[in-house]
Amino acid sequence: MLTNEQRALIVKGIQRGIKDYQDLVALMPVTRTKKHAPHLLYDMVNESVATMIEDNPHTLMKVIPRKAGFHPYIVIHDTIRNLFILVSKLPRKKYIPTPCNYRGEFASANAVRLNEMGMSMDEIYGDTPYQESLSLGIDNQPFGIVVTYDSKQESYFEGALRPDQEDWIYKEDISDSINIDIDALVPLNNYQLSDIPTPLKTSLEEDIVVKLKGKTTS
Repeated sequence: MLTNEQRALIVKGIQRGIKDYQDLVALMPVTRTKKHAPHLLYDMVNESVATMIEDNPHTLMKVIPRKAGFHPYIVIHDTIRNLFILVSKLPRKKYIPTPCNYRGEFASANAVRLNEMGMSMDEIYGDTPYQESLSLGIDNQPFGIVVTYDSKQESYFEGALRPDQEDWIYKEDISDSINIDIDALVPLNNYQLSDIPTPLKTSLEEDIVVKLKGKTTS
């Protein structure tokens, strides 16, 4: 599961993204179809979450842009524990996201972790046909976590999908579990070489006198 700090960063990023979206929409003219709304919300939330992660490099999480067909999305990689984290909109009244190819890619790897924890493939998949993961080792098959949000209800859930995407391995309401003030965190110094002043010593223009040692005779 996510750590408290990871939850705080991601949820605060979602909240800021929703606020940025609402501010933009308030400035836009009213249209009949309003097709821009869900796409704009998606973009603003992803951008805000990505910025939140990148502004806190001490967490050792990376933002990876991906694309599934014509659908761009981001993946947050916890490089310490080798976890992949997806952020997805999900209305509170809906129990689970609709199965899709890009979520399925991450959900399929969850079977490996469950198998390592003692569950048999029959328990994991039941009667559903499945393709076994390649034997690349556990480190190359990161566990996939999904953080969902409802922009209208202000609810947030964390969970991991079963490989068939038909149910959750676990699902936790994290709406009230953010108990860390990330504004008080002190980021690590991340200096670029160009940021470090390298003044040269002021040269002296005085004449330098060189004395040669006189030749001695025996």
